Amino acid sequence: MTQCDRYVAADSFSIAWLDAVRGVHATSSRKAVHLLLRIANPAAEDLVIRDKAQGLIDDWNTSHPAHPKYDIETTRNTIFPASWAARNPEPSDLAEYYRSRYSRLRSHDSSNKYGTYFGRLVAYPRESKHDDTADQLTTLVAKLRQELRGQGPKSSRYEVNIFSERYDTNTMSFPCLAHLSFHLCDGRLHQQAVYRNEYLVGRAYGNYLGLAQLQCYIAAACGVDVGEFLVTIGHVELEGRRGAITDMLAGIGDLL
Repeated sequence: MTQCDRYVAADSFSIAWLDAVRGVHATSSRKAVHLLLRIANPAAEDLVIRDKAQGLIDDWNTSHPAHPKYDIETTRNTIFPASWAARNPEPSDLAEYYRSRYSRLRSHDSSNKYGTYFGRLVAYPRESKHDDTADQLTTLVAKLRQELRGQGPKSSRYEVNIFSERYDTNTMSFPCLAHLSFHLCDGRLHQQAVYRNEYLVGRAYGNYLGLAQLQCYIAAACGVDVGEFLVTIGHVELEGRRGAITDMLAGIGDLL
């Protein structure tokens, strides 16, 4: 993969995901470092591409029944619980609602034993996993609203931690998403997501869907327009059958 191939600019996260798959697929190792995806319109989604992304997950699950991957909806919900958010447009209400069900979510699925990404937004562990947590979502929105009430809102004081130095000692496990950063510029809310590692088939599409919807939700709560969405990936892998990905890429050109 050449240097320029590791920079993707697209209107939607769907097309950005597709271009990332195409670029990494062209390498012999099917891996790359320092991949950047710049998405102009996070609210836009191409459902044809989404169907193809889900198809690759289904193909993986057929080929690897002992190690199945989540579907796109399930992955999205670990980052942004869309149905709960629709019933709770006020972020503090959504945070409280989620926390009241967080223990059950973590016990229901063993893969969530370290937490979920949205859980880190609304119950970030500080001194104790159970007794001292931070509601970063509510704090973030409060900061944004406070700045927007003034005449010169600050552009860059809106950070959200996902990685916890205290608790995330298993570096091969959760979380692959390390940090979120939000910026106000020209009346729009921009978002950057920093991944230490990303799996393009098993996780990426659902991750970008969830993050894009989170960005839109926060922007709506603050009464501002949605800006760009930048994904910075330290290391990226394209898993799955090479033939299935080749067929997907060959066929999707006739549909778009």
